[in-house]
Amino acid sequence: MKSSSECWDQTRALEGVGGDSEFLKELVEIFCAACPTLMKSLEDSIAARRFSSAADTAHMLGRAARNLAAAGVSETALTVEMMARGKKFDGIDNALRMLRQEAGRLMDALADFRIGRSGFAGN
Repeated sequence: MKSSSECWDQTRALEGVGGDSEFLKELVEIFCAACPTLMKSLEDSIAARRFSSAADTAHMLGRAARNLAAAGVSETALTVEMMARGKKFDGIDNALRMLRQEAGRLMDALADFRIGRSGFAGN
């Protein structure tokens, strides 16, 4: 199982917001609020084989994860996005499962960050 530091790079995320720890905390809150909705929308789009919707949703999730320097979610979301854009639904269920796992690990790591257990100096 990945540790918190493997799910997202807190130092890089903080650098990405110009060292503003309060803004980073806001981004974490936004991601935590949006992720479950985006995942549900993505799952529904894939189940219905709505290529464009699945690709757009995966893109949004990947961009949001990139803002937090969460490479696992970002890269897996990109894989799902590219499969959907290419209308390649063979194997997309497996990619979605991997994304679900990565997103779950990230949400757990962000929960630790939100309650101050991440060891992050800005908490």
